[in-house]
Amino acid sequence: MKKIIALSLLLVSTSLFAQENEQMNLFSTLKVEALAGVNFSNLSGGSVILGGKINLTPNLILTLSVGYSKINKKVGYNVKTFHHVRFDNVNEYETETYNVDEINYDVFPVSLGFEYYFQHSVFSPYILFEVGYNGVDYHQIISGEIIDVAGYYNTFDELPSAYKTAAPLISKNNSYRIAIGVGTTYKLTSFVSLDIRYLYQYNKSLENTNQILVGIIL
Repeated sequence: MKKIIALSLLLVSTSLFAQENEQMNLFSTLKVEALAGVNFSNLSGGSVILGGKINLTPNLILTLSVGYSKINKKVGYNVKTFHHVRFDNVNEYETETYNVDEINYDVFPVSLGFEYYFQHSVFSPYILFEVGYNGVDYHQIISGEIIDVAGYYNTFDELPSAYKTAAPLISKNNSYRIAIGVGTTYKLTSFVSLDIRYLYQYNKSLENTNQILVGIIL
């Protein structure tokens, strides 16, 4: 009986010692990462991401990242509109038509996320979840532009009805992003790992994308 009690105490003390060591490692590992890859939407684009990560538990990692993405959206519609020309003694309405072929967005995301690792070895697979804020700028790729396609007019009422609509506005509002994905790290050395991941990214007010990213963790 005494041997059983002694063995039990030894196992308990060993378990507590291991837990203590594990707790000592929490928040102790800070790493930086650089990733680059492609976005797949209607047209392809690219992404560059810089981030830092710190462990909350041995398997759960908190991440913070900033980056730049190009999202290209193929549209293909025709615009018929007008311009009010007013300078010196000129006060006229001119007609215009053009085709909008693409809308190219420059996106600057700032994101907070979590990575959960299933194991830590040479290959370390994980899942991830991110939420963030997108700073957005854009430009249009147009073709077939014709000014004065239906003439000049002295008043708005004289314009042909097809050209009385203002050119469609594209939202310049910044938006949020939500991303989920899977990936794995591959240990190159004791200090450097290769990171490969796939992400599905929902962007409010923007084109949603699928991303494949490859990077280095230090």
